[in-house]
Order: sequence, then C-alpha cells, then structure tokens
Amino acid sequence: MQMQNAVIVLADIGGYTRFMKLHGMALVHAENIISELLASVIDHTEHPLTLNKLEGDAALFYALADANPQVVAESVLRQVNGFFHVFSARKKEIGVDALCNCSGCTNVAGLNIKAVVNFGSVVVRRVRQFEEIAGTSVITAHRLLKNSVPLQEYVLLAEAFEQVLGGAPPGGTRVTEQCEEIGAVDAVYYPPNPFVAPPPTPSLPRRMRLVTNAVSYMAKRRIQGWFGVAPKREFRNLGE
Repeated sequence: MQMQNAVIVLADIGGYTRFMKLHGMALVHAENIISELLASVIDHTEHPLTLNKLEGDAALFYALADANPQVVAESVLRQVNGFFHVFSARKKEIGVDALCNCSGCTNVAGLNIKAVVNFGSVVVRRVRQFEEIAGTSVITAHRLLKNSVPLQEYVLLAEAFEQVLGGAPPGGTRVTEQCEEIGAVDAVYYPPNPFVAPPPTPSLPRRMRLVTNAVSYMAKRRIQGWFGVAPKREFRNLGE
C-alpha cells in the first residue's frame, strides 16, 4: 500500500433517517426508493470518479489525482454538479410512478442530496474484490457533513480541493467548520445550479422496475432472515 493523492466525494441523502422510520410495506418501498435514488447518482459518474462504497444514505467516491490533479478536480466538480439534476429527475419520476399511497411513496419529495468534496492523500487497499480508501482527507470529508450550511441541498468544497482546482468558482459562500479531531477547516458552499426540465409523465417500464425491485427486496430479506444474513443493496452498474 502507498499514499496517493485523490479527490474525495461524499454524496449524502438528506431526510433519510425520518424516511426510514417507516414500517411494514412503507419501509420496503422506502428502501427501494433510496436504492433507486443512489443508483441514479452512481450511474451518472464516469472516469476518473470511482464508487468506493455505500454508507447507508451516502455514497463515497474517489478519483486518483497524482497525474494532472487540476484536470481531475475539474472533471469531478462537473460530475458532482450533475448529481442534483439526475437526483431531482429520478425523484420526480418516482413521484409519478409511485407504487401506492404509503408513506414511503408519498414522502419521496422530502428527500434531498448534498455533496462534500475534499482533496488529499489516501491509502488505497484491496480487500478481496473491493477497494478501500483511508486517510485524514477521507475522515475530514465525513466530518464536513456536520456543518453550518443553512441549505438542504448544496456542494461544499474544502479548501484543499479549492487549491488543486486553481481557485473557488464564483458565487460561493465561505465558511469555517470545526471538525471533531481535525480542527478548523475552511470551505465554500454553493446551492445547486438551477435547471428547468419538463415534468415527467408516468412510465409503465419504470413502474414495473420499481415493482420488480420491491418484490426482489422482500424475497431476499425473507431468505436472508432465515439464514441470519444482513441484507445489502445491489446496483445494476456494480461488478461482482
């Protein structure tokens, strides 16, 4: 293992805890909806941004940046800015394709997404078929999720990322966050870029996918429960 420079991105779904306090069929549909929304963000990413792991309501990405770090940073920021568009679009689709009138299906509009972007040295280690990243920069990204930003949706760029980017884009608001065991971290945040898109119309293929995923989730939970195995999310774009 060796230290490498990387951009770290943590995309977090807001409203998740309240959303997942549901019970019965509403909980099944809520879990399915969260998986669909995370998948929309993951499907949007491309090289050099790589999914590292899922953390409940969040997805951790990284992009190695030892060569051409500014080019990598620019690519990552462009992709992160696109998270909000695809998340909003998928949320609206789920709203019109709702499986039923349960609390999970009717409260999807209350979910939102925020992203923290940092830069620094990481250790990339392989555990079986998975790659794990570790380092102070990864810890800092997680700590920055607890911040003073007054928005429900935003991009928060740590100062270390700003420097490799060549300066912060205009229009941001500067903050200094006190991160536990890290100290003061300077950053700048931005609201999502506004966009206008026509409202989606109901789609039978999309609705059938929601139904199929919900049924599959229920069946797997039951089988895994018999064997005492904790259920895990699965995504179409992740390798075995």
